[in-house]
Amino acid sequence: MRRILLACSFLLGACTDDPSSGGALEFGATCTTASDTSTECASHVCTSSFDMLGHSVCSQLCTFGMNDSCPAGATGAKMCNMKGYCKP
Repeated sequence: MRRILLACSFLLGACTDDPSSGGALEFGATCTTASDTSTECASHVCTSSFDMLGHSVCSQLCTFGMNDSCPAGATGAKMCNMKGYCKP
């Protein structure tokens, strides 16, 4: 009986509508409020560190020089900028 209750608690805990779990905007989408705790972006990262875009975008945090930790951007390349954000 304990195992059934434990299994049920894990299943119910995995299903949540917690709004703090992240927004719906994917990597590279335009967002409005630059923040590493964004509620707009699925990754929680909205950055304005890419000046040539002229607007903030959903990104993800990375370590400069470790490009493989980033998803492929619009050009198909993976790039982590010097400020620690993946380039969309």
